[in-house]
Amino acid sequence: MRIGKFALVGLTGLIVGETLLYIFTEFFGIFYVFSGIIAVEFCVVFNFFMHERWTFIDREKKGRWFKRLLKYNVISLVGMAMNITLLFAFTEFLGIHYLISNILAALVVFNWNYFINLKKTWGYDKYIKTPRVHKNPLVSIVIPTYNEKENIGVLIPEIFGVFKKSGIRGEVVVVDDNSPDGTGEIAEKMKAKYRMKVIHRKTKLGLSSAVVEGFEKVQGDIIGVMDSDFSHPPELIPDIVKPIISNQADLTVGSRYVKGGGIKEWPFKRKIISRGARLLAKLLTTVKDPLSGFFFFKRDIIKNKVLKPHGYKIGLEIFVKGEYSKIREIPYTFVNRRAGKSKLGPKEDMNYLKHLVKLYWYKVNR
Repeated sequence: MRIGKFALVGLTGLIVGETLLYIFTEFFGIFYVFSGIIAVEFCVVFNFFMHERWTFIDREKKGRWFKRLLKYNVISLVGMAMNITLLFAFTEFLGIHYLISNILAALVVFNWNYFINLKKTWGYDKYIKTPRVHKNPLVSIVIPTYNEKENIGVLIPEIFGVFKKSGIRGEVVVVDDNSPDGTGEIAEKMKAKYRMKVIHRKTKLGLSSAVVEGFEKVQGDIIGVMDSDFSHPPELIPDIVKPIISNQADLTVGSRYVKGGGIKEWPFKRKIISRGARLLAKLLTTVKDPLSGFFFFKRDIIKNKVLKPHGYKIGLEIFVKGEYSKIREIPYTFVNRRAGKSKLGPKEDMNYLKHLVKLYWYKVNR
């Protein structure tokens, strides 16, 4: 397990650092804070080469090793500053022996070093090349539905109108969770006019599993996901698909949190919950709007990937597990649904937290 290797290297470096700290302080008479700085810097170099040759040996290395060392050193210097601050605080204010203080400080800094280096120094997504798409690819959009009869009959014609106007070859796959209001039947009737499929599920199984099932039926080289309630504007589809068609991105995300994006008519409480949820996912992905449900990607980025989202944030599952190197976030303004009732509630919030735990565990072991 990678985190185990990382911890073992860190432990080895800690033993070396403790030895140096003791020698510099006791035998050379150097003030323990300065001894700590020297010892930690030595450990940085020692640990880097151990990680390079063992912990992350399975990852293709691009560029000069000293550039990675520099990046690792900068990250570690931040950790070192935290380490020394804690070392001083524990020793001077709590009266803990400096050797024990150094161990405690190192344990606190461990999580910082692991997750930041996992992303920035030996980031997996930096070494992935996804196949190029041809000039006129088929774009497939998966739309999960449950009781959306007031929206689906209007949304589908709008999407195909956008396809026609922008010259996009497109299909739509509607996955309906046996809506009591007849959403599935309305979508079924539209198959005669539009290039689309309708999957009728026997019961309400959830948004994410509906999307995953839709992925199994699409034919496109590019796959997209959007809601059926008009919170994701169909007119944005050409802008969000264009970077993928031109091979400037492997994954594009409709983003509320980049310049030009935003949210309309959300109460203060919902905004706070959204920002908190984003913060909890911060170490999982560089996507600024990790909770976005409006995104497109090259089909191959999820090839051979097992998607098991827990909850409704299928996008976050793909952002974490997908094999891609180029991301583009396209700003848009999220608006409340035109008609129907929201399916969000406390249960979905708990599912999101469970999903986060699973994804962090996946990331740690990747």
